[in-house]
Amino acid sequence: MPRVLAITSEKGGVGKSTLAVHLAGAFAERGLATVLIDEDGRVGSSLRWAARAEDGLGLPVLAPDDVKPKRLAAADVAVIDTEGRPKRKELRRLSERADLILVPSGVSALELDSTRELLDFLTGEGVGSAGGRKARIVLTRVPPVGRAGEDARENLRDEGLTVCNTLVRQYAAYQKAAESGTLARDVRDARARVAWADILALSRELL
Repeated sequence: MPRVLAITSEKGGVGKSTLAVHLAGAFAERGLATVLIDEDGRVGSSLRWAARAEDGLGLPVLAPDDVKPKRLAAADVAVIDTEGRPKRKELRRLSERADLILVPSGVSALELDSTRELLDFLTGEGVGSAGGRKARIVLTRVPPVGRAGEDARENLRDEGLTVCNTLVRQYAAYQKAAESGTLARDVRDARARVAWADILALSRELL
């Protein structure tokens, strides 16, 4: 069975689907057989993203009903783009089947408060404990200039939370990628390579 990485958040606008699509693309670029599963039935951001591409994303993007054991058996990693603002019972189920839960968060006070609450819940479920470190925060939409990302990361760590070292900085390349159904590395933008480098660094940190 593949290693299952789920990306979830209780706060909208933190780049959950953008992160899911790009991490799946980064794993695939590194030679890992990757499947992206879109479980957000209300929005289906990952499926819509892939549908915009002329040649697809270069990896399978599946709805839950299309996930078959044979398809998963051939994969090294499965990335799950979860439902937006999932119910707590769904989070409990997610914690049982995912090897790693990634919680994206911006660096504003409201976003960080929401992320703390979610991590508190996951820790209570035995997911984010220091022993397992199954749940991790990844800071996204980080301003490219200044120390907002670094400061937020260290403050969260001082509180005992597990935070990815890689900061995913906010670049227009991600929006352009969403509009064209591609990845940031494939768009015409002066910062496309830098944006993609953030994603690749995060993928190596995770797997």
